[in-house]
Amino acid sequence: MTARTVRVAFLVLLAVFFVVPQVAMARFAFQNVPVALLHPGNLASRWSLEPLLAALAEPALWEATRTSVILAILAVLLNLALLLPLSILAEVQAPALRPVLSAVTLLPWVVPPIALVVGVSATFRAVAPWFLASTLSLVPFYAIWAMPFTYRALDAGLRAINARTLVEAGRSLGAGPATLLFRILIPNLGASIVAAAGLTTALVLGEFAFASLLLKDTLPTYLVTYQRQVPQGGMALALAILVLTALALGSVVHLLRRRGLDVATTGV
Repeated sequence: MTARTVRVAFLVLLAVFFVVPQVAMARFAFQNVPVALLHPGNLASRWSLEPLLAALAEPALWEATRTSVILAILAVLLNLALLLPLSILAEVQAPALRPVLSAVTLLPWVVPPIALVVGVSATFRAVAPWFLASTLSLVPFYAIWAMPFTYRALDAGLRAINARTLVEAGRSLGAGPATLLFRILIPNLGASIVAAAGLTTALVLGEFAFASLLLKDTLPTYLVTYQRQVPQGGMALALAILVLTALALGSVVHLLRRRGLDVATTGV
């Protein structure tokens, strides 16, 4: 058996692993035939988009989606504001900070979400109860939870563009700190920033534990509640969100590849 055959077999198994559950979800969501009554003669019958259309007509869905999108945007901005300067500092001026940052950004994944929420809630309930009452209280939790992805995306980008050399070249030409950051480093880190933002957004749109523990209405908590009430419609909605997310991430990857090709072609 050649290496090519092994690779092809692995890719086929991987495709089956991901495709079969999606096909099962689609059949449950859109076909009005019980599993016990399925046979080759009715596999293509009684398919309908009605469960998805009914789910999309729910006003609560769009309110929960709006909340999750706002939380995702704020979490991305907070994460970049915290980690981008620290990542640049560690890469350009203090390489000894890199292992420290790498370890610190992994700490949120060591602490279980329930322990993190209970500890923070106990602290802020007496000091700032308004913080826990607001839906925006989820933003710091999401930003902390996404730190491992954001830092590694930014660190990989800084290494790829050889940030230290770019900064030294800019300084030799008289560039100040603001010019170095906003006109040299950030434009060259576009792909890494988009990757970090995409990963953070995907995490926020799929995170259930924090929102559930703090009793907030977000898209994941709404999906769980709706699926308990309308199983078929909830499954259809979950499958539609999954497909849209995959298409969005694919579009971002395509745009990043096109941008990289354009930059390589023009020499910018």
